[in-house]
Amino acid sequence: MIKMWATIAVLAVSTLIFFLEFPRLKRKKKTKEIWWFSTLLLIATTFSVLESRNVQLPNPLDYIQAFYTTIHSWIGL
Repeated sequence: MIKMWATIAVLAVSTLIFFLEFPRLKRKKKTKEIWWFSTLLLIATTFSVLESRNVQLPNPLDYIQAFYTTIHSWIGL
């Protein structure tokens, strides 16, 4: 039940942000910024909903650590 309310809250805040920012961008005819704003908001909303549903998300630092560990072993330090 708590997961549902958290998801609804994330979607409500995301919708509020969209309706506050989109008209300003549209009024100024900032087409490129509208696309970036919409894309980034969608990505952030998706990750926030998944996080509120306790879905296990990959940690980007694990990939960075694996990359540098490989480079480190190639160099032989």
